[in-house]
Formats: sequence, C-alpha cells, structure tokens
Amino acid sequence: MNTSPLDFASVKGRAIKGGKALLIRHVVSFSINITGGIIMARALGPQVLGLYFISYTLLVVFRQLIDFGIGTHLIRLPHEPSLPELKTAFIIQQSIGVLCVAAAVLVISPLASWWYGHAELIAFVASAGVGAYFNSWQSIPLSRLEREMDYIRVGLIEVSEIVAFNAVAVPLTLLGDGVLGLALGNVARGIVPAAIAVFVAGIRPVFSARREEFTSLLRSVYPIIGASVVAWFMLLAPAALVGSLAGARALGVAQLSYTIIGYTMFISTIFQRVGLSSLSKFQDDAEKFNRSVHHALRLLFVIYMPFTMGIASISPWWVPLIYGAQWAGMEKVVLYASIPVTMSALLSIVVSALVSKGFTTLVFKQNIIYVILYWAVMGALASTLGPLSVPAAHILAISAGYMLIRGYSRHCGEIAYRPLVLGFLSGLAVMFFSWYAVEDGYLFVPFVLWTLFLGAFMAASASTRHTVTAFINNFREVS
Repeated sequence: MNTSPLDFASVKGRAIKGGKALLIRHVVSFSINITGGIIMARALGPQVLGLYFISYTLLVVFRQLIDFGIGTHLIRLPHEPSLPELKTAFIIQQSIGVLCVAAAVLVISPLASWWYGHAELIAFVASAGVGAYFNSWQSIPLSRLEREMDYIRVGLIEVSEIVAFNAVAVPLTLLGDGVLGLALGNVARGIVPAAIAVFVAGIRPVFSARREEFTSLLRSVYPIIGASVVAWFMLLAPAALVGSLAGARALGVAQLSYTIIGYTMFISTIFQRVGLSSLSKFQDDAEKFNRSVHHALRLLFVIYMPFTMGIASISPWWVPLIYGAQWAGMEKVVLYASIPVTMSALLSIVVSALVSKGFTTLVFKQNIIYVILYWAVMGALASTLGPLSVPAAHILAISAGYMLIRGYSRHCGEIAYRPLVLGFLSGLAVMFFSWYAVEDGYLFVPFVLWTLFLGAFMAASASTRHTVTAFINNFREVS
C-alpha cells in the first residue's frame, strides 16, 4: 500500500508531535535520574554502585527476554494485531517472566554472590528478577500505544518507572541503607509502570496458546529475539569481564560513565522510536523513505554530536565538582565513551530503517560480529585498562556497523555519508583539544570551539541547513 502525500504529511506531523512528547519525557527523566544518581554516587561510592550495575544489567536482559521481540513485532505490523495474536503473546511473556524470577532468586543470585565475593548481590539480583517480571504486563500495552504514536502516554509510563525507583532508592540511601533502597527500587521500577500501562492502554491480559498462533508468532519474532540475544551478550560483557578482572570499583566507574554519557542518547532514542513507527507507514515508497532517513541523519548529527561530545569536553571540570574525588578517572572514560556512543546514535537511524523494511536478519548478523569483537577486545584489555577497556572495546567493535551502511545502500538507497564522516572527524579534533584545554584550566575553550564547529558545518552544507530549517518550521506548525 503506497502512502499518499496527505498521509505522509499526517505521519510527519504525528512524528514531530510524538518527538516533542518523548523529548519532554526524557528531560523529566534526566532531571530525576541525574539528581538521584548524584546523591547515590556520592553516598555509596563506585564499589557498591558497581555491584548494583551487575543486577541492573540482569534486569535489562530479563526484560528483553520477557519481551521476546514481541513488542517490536507488534509495532511494525502493517495491520492491527488480532486478538489471538495478543492472547498468545501474553501467555508467552508471562511464562518467560515466571522462569526469570525463579532463575534469579534460586540460581543466579547465590551464584553471583559467590563469584564476585559480595553478599549484597543476593538482594540485588533477586530483586532484578522480580522487577523484570512485570514487563510481561507492560510490553504489549506499551507496543499498542507506540503503534498509535501516542507518546504522551508512553512518556507517562516510562517516567513513572524513573520516579518509582528514585522515590524508593534515594530516601533509603540517605537513611543509611543504600543496599535495601536499590533492591526495593528494582521491584518498584517494575510494578508501577506495568500497572499504569495496563490502565492507560486499556488492554487487559488475555491468555491463549493455540498451536497455529504460537508457531506463527515464533516464526515472526525469531529474527528479532535472535538479535536481542546477541545484544544481551554485549550488555553482560562489562559485568562479566571488567567486574571479574578489574573489580567492582572499575565496573562502577565504567558503568556510571556510560550512564551519564548515555543520558544524551535520549535524542537518538526519540529519532529511532519515532522513526520505526513513522518509516513503517510508508516503507513501500522508496523515495520518501530514503529522503526521510537522510533528513533524520543530518538533523541528528547537528543536534547530537555537539551536545554529547561537548559534555565530554568539559568532563575534567564537572566530574570532580559533582561526584567527588572517589570517582577520579571517570572524566577520561567519559571522553572516550562519547566516541562510540555518538557513532551508535547515528547508526540507530539506519537500524530503524532496516528494521522497518524487515531486514532484521542483516541487523542480527551485524550484532553477532559486533559482540564477538566487543568481548574479545574487552577481555584482552580489562585487566590492564580497567574501566577504559569498555570504550576501547566499543570503539573497535562498532566498525561492524559498516555492514548496516552497506546493507542500507543495497536494499534501501544510497547514503551520502562523506559530509558526516568529515564532520565527525572534525568534531573529534574539537573534543580532544577542548578536553585538554579544560584540564589545564581553560573552561571557555570548548564553548568557543563547538560554536565555531556548528556554524562552519551549517555554512558548508546546504542540505543540512534546509533540513534544520524545515524541522524548525514543522515543529512550530504542530506546536
């Protein structure tokens, strides 16, 4: 089914409105997270947070396992999911959720405590399993709202998770029991958003397991879940390698660095999530599809790179000021982490395009190569570089992203990547020069250089100027 010009304009307007709603959600979440994170980082230190990050990694993996690729599958369906599909999806997710709780409480928590030598991990890991279970109630209602591009309600659900966690964890940390606070926070961040999702989406869990529906759903989601399995190995690498070979403190420094610089990913997340819903609406119109991808790439580059690398540029100033002397060395991890994080953000646009076209197998193959490189490099460097081994592994592994660019060019259209590559290399030079200038006490240098960089890039690229101008005009029209 081709998308008419009117439909395209409608999708574009809904995408911008959705992006605005997600932007508000991420600003609110960032404000809460950064405040709570600073309090807990200063009160608990790198080692305790390093142990907590092990449990949080497992919580994320459990959640994705419980989702089983069904959420993404339902979002990109060209038609509304049928009732039998929803019934089968619910029973699959509930079954996996129960198994995850049992595994976390009975097996993984005592094993992790023994392996790392810290009793706190029993409470952390068990609570991660319990908190993750509630994703089996949240995933399908959330996918329905994303299909409808109702990002106001999506934002409400996602912000509620952040509020619930911090409302429990921060007060208990201030009262002197941070371990209990973090553990109960894991549970709260599961229960609260799940309850809200069921209520606002109007979908009540219904269960059925007809063999033909079960088989059909598995055939549809296996490439997605396959890609997720590979992603789980990437998520587990720092906890398994840095935590074991360099210790909990090194893991805490690495993970907090990535958490902070990862806050900037809300920009690419908006582009990716809105993009997946939007691109799927006109995936049969090659010209509009390719034009939308290019606009998104140029716009994300202009917004994201100066923002993320600019924050990294001044990290020698804000790390000791905000987090204190116990987090010394984190500023260098933030510097190097910003490189692959920026590259990942830009590649996320290509990933959204390929997934919306159904090329999940290509994404899966790329993820396999990425994870192999990631584990190999981190395993080799963790004992010597400590927390820096994480961005080092990330930088080398992301070279596998060339497969995505090549795949897009073959199946979707050509990507004009040379201006972006030149801009990226120039941005790297600006970031490193600025970082060392700040370390020497010249805090004004990054602000001057990044302003000049952005002005020069806009002046040199007419297509980028056009994209930014069009975006601003569209943004105003739907305000």
